[in-house]
Amino acid sequence: MKPDPFVLPSATSARFVLLMLTTTIGSIMVFSWIAGLFGGTFRGPVAAARVECVNDARRQVLGLDGAALTDGFTGCVNGAYRSAFGLVAAMVGVLLLVAVLAYATAPRFISREPLRALAEMPDSPAVRTAHEVLAASGQPVRVEVAILRVTAGARAFGRLGRYRIMLDAGLLAHGGRDPRVLRGVLSHELAHVRNRDIDITYLTLALWWGFLAVVVVPAVVYSAVEPAMLTQVSWRLALFLVVLWLTRTAVLRSREYYADVRAAQTAGDTGDVAAALQPRHGRPRRWTLGANHPTEAQRLAALDDHAVLFRLHPGEALGAGVLLGFAYPLMGFLLGTVWPDARLYVHDWILGLLLGTCAAAVVAGSAWRAVQRALADADARPPATWPAAAALTGGLLLGQLLTPNLPEAGSWAQVLWSEPLVAAGVAAVLLVLCQVYLRWVVRSAYSHLRGNPRPRGQAIFGVLAAAAVFGWWVSAWLKLPAMLVSSYPTWQTVTIGLGAMISNPVLAAGVIWACVYPVAGLIRARRAEIGRALLTTGAIAIGFTLAMLPFQGRLGGLLRAGQVWPALGLCGVVAGSVVVACAFGLGLWRGGHRRTGEAAVHAALAALTAVPALVAVVAAYLITATCTTNVLDCAARGAGFAVQGLTGVTMAGAVLAVVLAALAAMAGSAVRAPLRPSTPPPPTGPRWPAVAGLLPTVLAVAVIGGAGATTYLRGTDNSTAMSPDSVNLLRQYAASIRPASLPRAVACGYGLAAHSYGVGLTDLSGTTWPSRLGVAATAAASADDIVLQKLGDEAMRALLAADLTRNHQANRAIADYCGIVTAAEAAKVPADHWPSSHNR
Repeated sequence: MKPDPFVLPSATSARFVLLMLTTTIGSIMVFSWIAGLFGGTFRGPVAAARVECVNDARRQVLGLDGAALTDGFTGCVNGAYRSAFGLVAAMVGVLLLVAVLAYATAPRFISREPLRALAEMPDSPAVRTAHEVLAASGQPVRVEVAILRVTAGARAFGRLGRYRIMLDAGLLAHGGRDPRVLRGVLSHELAHVRNRDIDITYLTLALWWGFLAVVVVPAVVYSAVEPAMLTQVSWRLALFLVVLWLTRTAVLRSREYYADVRAAQTAGDTGDVAAALQPRHGRPRRWTLGANHPTEAQRLAALDDHAVLFRLHPGEALGAGVLLGFAYPLMGFLLGTVWPDARLYVHDWILGLLLGTCAAAVVAGSAWRAVQRALADADARPPATWPAAAALTGGLLLGQLLTPNLPEAGSWAQVLWSEPLVAAGVAAVLLVLCQVYLRWVVRSAYSHLRGNPRPRGQAIFGVLAAAAVFGWWVSAWLKLPAMLVSSYPTWQTVTIGLGAMISNPVLAAGVIWACVYPVAGLIRARRAEIGRALLTTGAIAIGFTLAMLPFQGRLGGLLRAGQVWPALGLCGVVAGSVVVACAFGLGLWRGGHRRTGEAAVHAALAALTAVPALVAVVAAYLITATCTTNVLDCAARGAGFAVQGLTGVTMAGAVLAVVLAALAAMAGSAVRAPLRPSTPPPPTGPRWPAVAGLLPTVLAVAVIGGAGATTYLRGTDNSTAMSPDSVNLLRQYAASIRPASLPRAVACGYGLAAHSYGVGLTDLSGTTWPSRLGVAATAAASADDIVLQKLGDEAMRALLAADLTRNHQANRAIADYCGIVTAAEAAKVPADHWPSSHNR
C-alpha cells in the first residue's frame, strides 16, 4: 500500500528555509572579511581602528596598571568589532532588500510579454477543458495565456497569495488535440498553488540572485584590491557556491515531485499527469544534478511509486551538515564579540538551537516520512540511517574546512592541520553520535506513528523536538575542536574536552528527553515493557555494588595517595561495564527481528533510572575507602563533601550510561535476531500500570536535573581552589619572569599556543591548566614589548589570585594585541601610521 505523501508535513518548506539561511550566512562570511573582522586586510576603517587601539595602548602604557590597560585595550578592540558588525549588518540588509525587491518585481518581469486572460480567449475545446480543471480545483488563481509562445509549457507565479498561472499558446493548441496533456499540465501548476510553495520558491530564487549580485560580484572586485582574499576567501566562496547551487536545484526538483503527486491525487488517477510528462523535448538530459526539474522518466517513476518522497536522502543530510559546520564558528565568533561576558555554554545553546534546529529539521523530517512509508508496507525494512549519518558527518566536517580561522572560535580543520590522528578520532566520535541520533529519530517515529489516527500534529512536535535535541548535542561536539585549538590538540585535551562536553546540563536534558519521548510513544501504543526495564535497573544497581567489592582495596590506595580522578575513573569503568553487560542481556532477552529499537529504548530507560543508585554506591565506596577508623563519624563528615563533589559526575554519568546502554542493547538484539527471531507482542492492557512504573524514572530525572542545575549555578569553573602544587608551580613561573628577555614574536607564539578557551572549562586543581596559563603569562611578561609585559603581569596576578575571569580577559587582550600587530606588520602598514614595537 502506498502511503499518502501529504499526511505528514512535506520536507520542501524546511529545505527552502535552510537554503535561505545558508545563503544569508554565506554573505555574512564575505561581508565580515571585507569589513576587516578577520583575515589579512588592513585597508578598511575597522582595521585602522584596531591599529589605533594598539597605538593608544602604547601611548598610555606607562601611566596605567595592568588591570586598567587590559580593560581599556579590550574595550577599544570590542568597539572596533562592534562598528564592523554595524557595517556587516548594513550590507546584509542591502542583500535582503535586493532579494525582497526581486521577489516583489518577479511577477511583473515574468509577465512582461503579451498576455491575455483565459476568460478572454476565443471559445475552443482546449479553453473549455482549462475552465473545467479550474472549476474542479477551486483554487483562487488567475490564468493567462502567453499568446506569442509556441511551446507547450506553463508557469505558476505571484506573490503574497495573489497567484497567477501563465499557459503557453502552444499548450492550448496541443490541448485541443490531446486534452489529457492540458489537464495534466494545468493540474500540476494548480498543485503548486495548493502546496503553498510559490512564495517561498520565488523568495529563495530572489535571494540566490541577490547573493550573486550583492555578495559575489563585490567579492570578486574587492579581491583585486586585497590579493589575500584570493587565497583565504575566494576558494571557500567558490566551493560554497557549488554546494549552494546543488542544494538549490535539489530542493526545486523535490518541489516538482510533490506537485505531480498532488495533481494526480486531486484528479483521482495518474493518467492526465502521466500524459503531460511524456517526453516532448528531444533527447533526455544526461546530467540532472544541476537541473531545476527532474527528468520525465524520474517524474513518471515517482508517480508510480512515491518512494522518492519518503527517502532519508544523504544529499540533504550533507547540505544540512555543511551549513552547520560552516556557520557555527562564524556565528560563534560574532556572538562572542558582541556578548563576551555570557556564562559558560550560553552561546552554544543559542547557536545550537538556532542553527542546529534548522539543519536537523530537514533530516529529522525526512526520517519521519521514511518511517511512515515503512509502516505502510508491512514487509518493508526499517529505514537505513548509516548513509545519512555519514553524509551529515561529512557535511559538518566539510563546513568546518570552509570556515576561516577566527579568534577563539576554533574549528575541526585547524585540528586536522595540527594533529591528523586526533582529528580522525574526533570525527569518528561525531560519526557515531550522528548514527545514534538518527536511529533514535527513527525509533521515536515508529513509537509515535504506529497506530496513530492523527499523526500530523505528533510528527510536527516530534520533528521540532528532535531538531532541538540535535542542535544542543551537536553544539557540545562543536565546542570540542574549539577547546583543542585553544591549547594544543592531544589525546589528553581530547579527554578533557569530552568531559566538558558531557557535563553540559542542556546536553543532559536532551539525553533525558531522548529516553522519555520514545517510551511515551510505546505507552500510547500499549507496547511499553516498563517492568522489564525496572528489572534491568535493579540488576545494574546490584551488579555494580557487587562488582566493586574486589576493587575496594585499590580504591582506598588511590584515595590515600590523593589521586581522586583515577579513583573516580576506576568506578566509572566498572559501572560502565556493568551497564553494558545488563543492557546487552536485555537486548538478548527482549530484542530480535524488528525489536532492536524497542530494546534500545528500554535499556536506555533502565540506565537512566539507575544513575542515582550508581552515584550513591560510588559515594558509599569512596567514603568507606577513606574511613579506616571511626567509620560512622568519618562517614557522617564525608557524606556532604561526597554528595557535593559528585553532582557533576551524576550529570556526566547519565549521558554516558544512556549512550552505552542503548548501544549495548542494539548489539544484544543483533546477536539474537538470526538465532531466535522475536515478534512484537500485541498491544494489551491499560496504560496506567506503565505510567505508574515510570515513577522511579521521574525521581531519577529529578535527582539528575537537580545535580546538573547545582553544578552549573554553583560556578562556571570546574575548580578555582588551587592545590599546593599548583600554587608552587605558578610562583615558580612568576619568579622566572625576565622583562625584555623574549622577542615579541616568540612571546606571542607561547601566549597563543597556551591560550585558555573560556573561563568555565579551566581546572586549577591540577597542574595541567596552571602550567599552560602560567607559560602564557610568563612569556608575555618577559616580552620586549612593554604593553605585552603589563598584560602578562595582569594575567599572572589573576592566576595567583585564582581569578579566572580576569585571567581570561588578560589572555584575550594578549591574543588580540599579538594578532593585530603581527597582521599589520605583515601588511606593511606605513611607518607614520605604525610605531615601532620597541616604542616606550
